[in-house]
Formats: sequence, C-alpha cells, structure tokens
Amino acid sequence: MGPIVRILPVFVVIGVGFLGRRLGLLPDAFQGPANRLVYWLAIPCLIFLKVVDAPFHEILRPVWIAAAVAAIVVWWSVAVVLSGWLPLDEPGRGTFVQASIHANLGYIGLATAYYGLGEAGLQAASVYAPFFMLVNNVLAVLALGRFGRGARSPSDLAHTLLVHPVILAAFAALGWSWAGWNLPALARDTLGILAGMALPLALLLIGAGLGTKALVRPGPVAASTAIKNLALPALGMALMTLAGAGGIQRAAAVVLLAAPSATLTGILAREMGGDVELASAAITVSTLACAATLPLWLGWAGP
Repeated sequence: MGPIVRILPVFVVIGVGFLGRRLGLLPDAFQGPANRLVYWLAIPCLIFLKVVDAPFHEILRPVWIAAAVAAIVVWWSVAVVLSGWLPLDEPGRGTFVQASIHANLGYIGLATAYYGLGEAGLQAASVYAPFFMLVNNVLAVLALGRFGRGARSPSDLAHTLLVHPVILAAFAALGWSWAGWNLPALARDTLGILAGMALPLALLLIGAGLGTKALVRPGPVAASTAIKNLALPALGMALMTLAGAGGIQRAAAVVLLAAPSATLTGILAREMGGDVELASAAITVSTLACAATLPLWLGWAGP
C-alpha cells in the first residue's frame, strides 16, 4: 500500500471536520472545549501509553534526537534572518519565524505516524514528540518575545513549558518505564479509552479550524510553508542518516518534522502580540500542502 493511501484517512477526517463546521456540526462553541479536552487529556493519555511501552533500547538514542533537534534550530536561525528580508513588520517577523518551525506534532504528526507507519511508528513518534515539542515551544516563544508586542519573562516561559501536558505525560511515562513498574490493567484500560478519542477528535478540530484567508501575504506564507514542509524535514533526515538512524525510527522523526505549522502558532501569536492573520494563513496553507508533502516524506524516509 502506497504512502498516499496509508495516510489518506488523516486528510479525509480533516475534510470531514472542515465540512462539519460549515454545516453547523462543529460550531465555535464546541471547538474551544473540545480542543482543551484533546490537548489536556486525550493526547497526553495517548503519549503516556505509547511511551511507557516503548522499547527504549531501540528508540531512545540521544544522538538521533540531537540530530533532529539540530535541524529545527538551524532552520529557526535561517527563518530569523530571512524574516528581515521579507515585507514584514516586527509582529509579522515573530509569527513567520515560529510558523516556519513550530510543528503540529500532537494532532497531525502522531496521526500520520500511526496511519503511515503503524503501531511501531506511533510508538517511536511518541518518544521523539516531547523533545521536539520542548524545543518548538522554546524557540517559538523566543521569536515572539523578540519581535512580538507582548514579550514574556523567563519565568513565564518556564511555567509554560513545565505545565505543557504532552511534555509532562511523556516524561512521566519515561520515569515510569525506567523504574520498571508495571501499569495496572485498570489504569491501562482507562487510559486506552481516553486515548482512543485523541486522533479522530484532533483531526476533526484541525479541519474545523482551517481558515479561508489563505492568500494573506502570499510571499511570507509560501516561504514559511516551504521551510516547514520541505526544508526542515530534509535537513532532519540528512542529519539523522549521518547519525546512523534508519527504518521506522528515522521515518517517525521525519514525519514529525514534516508536520504542518501548529494550530498553537495562532494562539501564541494572539497571546504574545504576533500577527494573528498571518498565523492563520500559514497554518491553513501548510496544512493543505502537507496532503502532498507528507506522503513524499513517508516514501523517502520510510523503512
């Protein structure tokens, strides 16, 4: 089965979410609480289950994680420089930089890893995801803190990262696994039920949240999409290959790096004085473009 066919359900469900909002099935009043449910409960439960059962001797290689993170840092730096050459004001520069590297890991990245690479791919992606999320959030806040209108203090940044639900769940699972504890059947079944709603509900919300003003500032939007969907995963795959990664482990990391701009890009832009309209356009174009680019990365990086 080809990469396009394997991950087609991801985009079909996103399309259902887009139509559902237009038909009144996913109104704005529903999306806010549902998004909080996915973000604070369902995705963390999914991450915890996958990480606690992960074969760390095969997946948790610090050099591989460092190689992928290096790709994020490199393209963040390039985006900072490039933002000064584009027709953007200071808030627009901060938004452009974070849209170029801040990936939708929890919603689209994990779903693509599961449908494209199977259970082993989702398990590997669940180990990489918290490290990528940590770096993405730090760099996004640094960009908006430098260029946005609402810079945060170091203590605010530390608090944001410490209470990040996915990061907390992943590192809690790492500690549980390294301690050698067994997960009771009752806890596993309960977490499994809650985790079961994570991917479908997340994809519906992605579709419902897609904007229609995709032509806002086409130059910066096209540039951020090219970095996010193509250049960043290309460098990540090259560095991970040099570091000795291959198979499903490399493919899972590349899929996460190739995930489109995160919906959190818009939330951070609103909270930290960025360009909300530019963020919405970047998220929409990057998400639509990944319907073509994600199958390519699965084919190139896959086992």
